[in-house]
Amino acid sequence: MIDEAIILLGGIGTRMLPLTKTIPKEMLPIYDVPNIFLLVEEAYNSGIKNIIFVVTDYNRQIIENFFSDNKYLDDLLKNKPEKLKLLDRIKTIIKNVNFTFVYQDLKGTFGALYSAKDYIKGDNFIVMYGDDLIDTNPYLTKQLIDSFKINKQQQVAIFKEDINKLPNGGIAVIDDKHNLIDLKKKKDTDSRFIVHGRMLLNKKIFDVKDKLQLHEFDEYYLTYALLYFNDVYAYDYQGDYFNIGEKTGYIKASIHYALKDQNEEIKKYIRSLNE
Repeated sequence: MIDEAIILLGGIGTRMLPLTKTIPKEMLPIYDVPNIFLLVEEAYNSGIKNIIFVVTDYNRQIIENFFSDNKYLDDLLKNKPEKLKLLDRIKTIIKNVNFTFVYQDLKGTFGALYSAKDYIKGDNFIVMYGDDLIDTNPYLTKQLIDSFKINKQQQVAIFKEDINKLPNGGIAVIDDKHNLIDLKKKKDTDSRFIVHGRMLLNKKIFDVKDKLQLHEFDEYYLTYALLYFNDVYAYDYQGDYFNIGEKTGYIKASIHYALKDQNEEIKKYIRSLNE
């Protein structure tokens, strides 16, 4: 059974300044909840019972407060059931999920995951990038777990991107069995697959630490660690992806979830912009 997820929250959100000057980017709202809640909700609804947040001094306290009971607020709203009901989604998760907070002591995405190494109890676990908000049905985390039950391989989520939207590097190359075999520059491959921030990994991922090369700013990259294995299944998903670590993706995500909630006022406003 896979019931652990590690959520990587090490960045401080410089691309979102001045918004993130006093508010950690994980707590910026996507429509009506902080964006970190949507990742936690995805994990919980996929069967995850234990979540490890890899954090910094900048964001730990506010995230920990959000995922804790608030007796003052409960008492304040005890005679306002319609208001108290707005907290039901959060309260259910707080009641049923165990949260652990770990400080990142190595740079980069692999460094962030490695910082959680000693807190992971099972052999297999989910990894979620804090900047990658992904809306699929069923949840992408659940899809990776279901795929693992079939092929027993480590999993990495990939997305087939429009050729005009491909980044210059980090293009995923896969073999005929859909295993990840390389990461290349856009000019060096015909592949259109890019890696998105959901993985299902085994503890053996930590064994390659001393083999990894340092990249820019002395960072260790998790995607390159995957290349040391020949059994990482590249799971091609369909859904809506938002990079909420930058302003355009963040605004798109907010609009997406508002429309998903059938907010008629926002629908009316968006239609008015095209008139």
